[in-house]
Amino acid sequence: MAQSAHHPGEAIAAARRRRGWTQQQLADLCGYSQSTISRLERGRQSARDIDVLTLVADRLGMSPADFGLADGPAQKSDVNRRNFLGTAVGLGILPAPVGSTTRRPINPAVVDHLRHLRVTLVQSDGLYGPHSAISAVHDHLTVIEQQLLPAATGALRRRILETASEWAEFAGWLYEDLGHPGKGLWWSDRAMEWAQEADEPVRQAFILMRKSQLSAGLRQQQRVVGLAAAALRVRGDVPARIRASARLQEAHGHAIVGEESDALRALDSAEALVGGDGAVTDQLGGYCNSSYVEAQRPTCYLRLGKPAEALAAFQRALNSWPDTYQRERGLHLARLAGAHATNRSPDAACATAMEAVEITRETESRRTTAELRRVVTSLAPWRRTEMVQRLTEAITTA
Repeated sequence: MAQSAHHPGEAIAAARRRRGWTQQQLADLCGYSQSTISRLERGRQSARDIDVLTLVADRLGMSPADFGLADGPAQKSDVNRRNFLGTAVGLGILPAPVGSTTRRPINPAVVDHLRHLRVTLVQSDGLYGPHSAISAVHDHLTVIEQQLLPAATGALRRRILETASEWAEFAGWLYEDLGHPGKGLWWSDRAMEWAQEADEPVRQAFILMRKSQLSAGLRQQQRVVGLAAAALRVRGDVPARIRASARLQEAHGHAIVGEESDALRALDSAEALVGGDGAVTDQLGGYCNSSYVEAQRPTCYLRLGKPAEALAAFQRALNSWPDTYQRERGLHLARLAGAHATNRSPDAACATAMEAVEITRETESRRTTAELRRVVTSLAPWRRTEMVQRLTEAITTA
């Protein structure tokens, strides 16, 4: 098959058609977007080809050797999701594969192993977007739910419940960025269920904040404010950064309906909780540093209909944005472009939006794509100009 194909994508397309699958069906099975599969089949996928090809081949029942990858770099990839489960089982860290009738005793080292893997996937998500992590997350959640939790008892079960909650919350985040907020809320609910069973109030507060964030994307103002308030009411030693994140969601909820004073008060409260700390940590809510808080202020200004105030605030936030959060940089650039468009600066809007498009081609963030489409809508008075037409085409083909 590979010998008759001019490039690996043709072999992928032929195998997909033989199974009667559409590009969207294959994309859903792999956790990618339809555009990724389309570019792959046309030989236009980016530098992540090896990992993408390996995963797609796995889902189609093909061997990487079918298109010359048996001894290639895919075997050495640090984030190769095909190796995650196999390596873990081989080391005796994870139990027998899903579907096996025999369960091995659970090695307690499984908890640390899963937590380290999740950190790696979080980093991959920040750099390359959710499609790079979603399949591995599904695989590990399946192992956790079908193999580990049924076999674990006592203190070990509680530790696995805590880990299950971490992975489920991460799945919710990935689905939000993939443009499926309903699935994001479903996984957030699972995360909450496991956090409650584990009696882990700090994580419960974090999940309530995340559900508030998901509701903000759906513009459900009452749920946004109510869930943020619920997160702030959780008793226990809830870290300042989680409370700051809840205050930020509260600010977005007020901004959605134009309650400016309440929104600004919540933003100031979040800023005080972070206290100018610019460090990014692996702790729960560790992303919520001073740069993150600063980037939420202009988004609230946009929701309040104040594009001029948003412009300066976006520039300050982006100037100190961490390199590891590349996908989020693209999102904020798209929002900055929206501020330029609303402020009737089409040249600046198009130039900034094109920067965001370049990042989106790598990360495939549906949230960023949605923001960019809103930019094009705001540029309607200039839609016949060459620059807006180029931007529209770039967003369509990203």
